[in-house]
Amino acid sequence: MFTELDAGDGSGRLDYVRPFVAPVAARAALVEDDLSLRLAEAIHAAFGEAASDKGLSRSEIAAACVHVASGAAFEARFNVFVAMDMLKGPRDKPHEARYVFNPTSGAGLLVFERLAQDGGVEEILTLLGRTYDHLQQGLLNEEQLLSRLRQARHELVINTTHLLLLVRSKPIEELLEERRHHRSKDTLLEHARQLVRAVSDRFPSLRSACTRLIEAALRYSSAVDEFHERLLQQAFSQRDFSMLLPEQYVTAARSSSVDALAEVFVATVFDPASVQITAAQVLTAAEERRPAAPRRRPPRPASIPPGPDPVEMAREKAQRLRQRREASMQFWLKGGEEAELTSSLQALRWPAAISAVVDLLQASADPSVPYFVEVSSSLAVAPDGPVTYATPLSVYRVPQDASGAADKSVDQEGSS
Repeated sequence: MFTELDAGDGSGRLDYVRPFVAPVAARAALVEDDLSLRLAEAIHAAFGEAASDKGLSRSEIAAACVHVASGAAFEARFNVFVAMDMLKGPRDKPHEARYVFNPTSGAGLLVFERLAQDGGVEEILTLLGRTYDHLQQGLLNEEQLLSRLRQARHELVINTTHLLLLVRSKPIEELLEERRHHRSKDTLLEHARQLVRAVSDRFPSLRSACTRLIEAALRYSSAVDEFHERLLQQAFSQRDFSMLLPEQYVTAARSSSVDALAEVFVATVFDPASVQITAAQVLTAAEERRPAAPRRRPPRPASIPPGPDPVEMAREKAQRLRQRREASMQFWLKGGEEAELTSSLQALRWPAAISAVVDLLQASADPSVPYFVEVSSSLAVAPDGPVTYATPLSVYRVPQDASGAADKSVDQEGSS
């Protein structure tokens, strides 16, 4: 919490805590350093990480907060937290050795964070939004609604007075510190208008209170504009653009004319223009001056593992397969040049017939085997035989050329 706004000694955060607790303080005795606040945050984080309905013991809490405080400093503030009901026993027993964190104190830490980052204007936005939601849900009567409208108007008047005092009598450093609290002016006006329209439609008797609320919101908006105008004048006179918010740069770039934007550089001295260089010249120069690609030696091939050569083994296996196929073809031809195999296949059993047909077709597809199988388009049926139906097959010996290679192309064309 408060990481973005931490000062060196931590006293900056207490500037928001002091006025927050003032309405319920018995005396002006708030500590001057933020050790208690940082310790409360550490304890809050410890209980959040534990996520146990049994709570934490005193020693467990001390161990979780050792990076913030220990020893007498921890004990003194721990006793205060117990006395103020930030830490309490799970069943409110005086002898209870374990503690739980009071959710109300957790909500207070969240409020402190929001106050330090966004100021009280965000609380006005929350009040307007909550009032509108409760009105839509029918949870407010006329008297309660009038009280809410009056409360929002009072807050707007107080913030307007505070802003005008800063603009007209305070140094620029205090304005810079305050500007982050008033970035929701347009949103606040829209919330006020939305609430006023809803109230006027449902409770016409409260239109006077609505009018006073809108007038207060418009005066606050005017004070914010005057506040920003003072910052802009200071930034222009000192030429200190770090005083401007990023939103102001975006607004100027989108809404201002080119001439208005150019006025910023009226007194700026620029170097004379250099010779124009085309994109093609830049690419050519980059290509000429590009360093040579480093030469990398290719990796050495992996050493062959000991044992037989796998390539030679594959060749021997293929050779044995061709020899087996040739022997199978010679078996079917029985020394002739051609043979009709349909009756022989029908005499076999189904598994043997299938195996024989596969061997024949594979041998026919192998260019190195000088045999060719012709498959007929007809069908031979033998209901009582071992093979019920079969396609007629014939095998032929293919003539070889001078080199000893079989020329199957002629036979395939002729058979087709």
